Amino acid sequence: MDETTYKFLMGASAFVIAILGLMLAGTTILPEVGLEKLRKARSILIPSYFVLALLSLVCCLTGYDRRIEPASTLLVASFQALLFTMSMLVFIRPNEVRWKTVFRQAGVITVAGLVLFVSFFRFTDYYSCFFYSGVVAYVLQLIIYTRKFMLAYRKTVQEVEDYYDDDEENRLVWVKCGFFSALAVGIMALSILFFPVLYKYFVPLYVVFYSFMVMWFVNYYRRMKFAIPVIAAMPQEADVCAIPETVLAKTDGVAAEEAVAVAEEAVAVKEEKSGAEHLLKERLQKYIDEKEYCRKDVPSGIVADSFGMSKAFFRQYMKDSYGMDFRPWRKELRLREASRLFAGHPEYTIEEVSEMVGYNNSSNFNRDFKRMMGMTPKCFCKQFQ
Repeated sequence: MDETTYKFLMGASAFVIAILGLMLAGTTILPEVGLEKLRKARSILIPSYFVLALLSLVCCLTGYDRRIEPASTLLVASFQALLFTMSMLVFIRPNEVRWKTVFRQAGVITVAGLVLFVSFFRFTDYYSCFFYSGVVAYVLQLIIYTRKFMLAYRKTVQEVEDYYDDDEENRLVWVKCGFFSALAVGIMALSILFFPVLYKYFVPLYVVFYSFMVMWFVNYYRRMKFAIPVIAAMPQEADVCAIPETVLAKTDGVAAEEAVAVAEEAVAVKEEKSGAEHLLKERLQKYIDEKEYCRKDVPSGIVADSFGMSKAFFRQYMKDSYGMDFRPWRKELRLREASRLFAGHPEYTIEEVSEMVGYNNSSNFNRDFKRMMGMTPKCFCKQFQ
């Protein structure tokens, strides 16, 4: 690589990354439950920004050395893979990030890097063997991190959708895009070990990614506010029905008095269940009349609480009375309301109606509408224009 180009790239990247580190340090993360590990992740990322800026400055001052550059690039890339993967995991599953494990992995990378540099300066005959072993280890690191992230991402999407009883993946997809952007940078770092000419493209690329990482921290609360109740939730115990089921059958050794008590309790439970069902029926009708189903980001658990019922009892009642869970039932109400709005107000756009009936994403709305009505919202609207 041309010496002047290399020094310019490294000097510019050192300046920009230092500025980004200052911006990251200045971001405000609200003292809200569930964001503790996000604050810790930021406090770990900030030094990494300044360390990388310092390394870039040193490279700018010393110039390009094609012999040692691949080893230093491999070491830095391995550290960044660790830090950015853990940061992306903190965005979606903070409770699964164990900082002791992170520091332990960082220690292993540090030792591996020291071995690599010692072999470069003292045992040159074995350097290539250590170097290619490091490349293989780095590839395995990327594979393991990708698998770990995707498992965590799918789990988070499922939990958020279960919490809201709605399709929410579109609101989380930016995290997946961010991870795969980091993975692309990591793969390109691997390629420049063997094709140094790509360095002039690699440096601007990772500077852009570092910029996006700062923006994600700045906008995290706005983007993820809807998911914070799920992320912050402690492991919950199994749902307990508000109306317990009583064992009717007793062993032969049970006293007659106890059997009578059990029978009386069974009758009381049945009467209580009947009263609860009647009350729930009335409250569901009020829910429909007031079009509460058009409100966004209201999980079924909150709806059940507002009715004074447990989530388990509410779920069972929906299956018994409507033959479906709350999620498809509410979705059907929303789509029927959307069809009424389209018919009565042809001037409304699809996006406006989608928003009015409680959808967060118009693509989900289009998909669900077509599935229920047999045509797209656009075709449906044409009938009234």
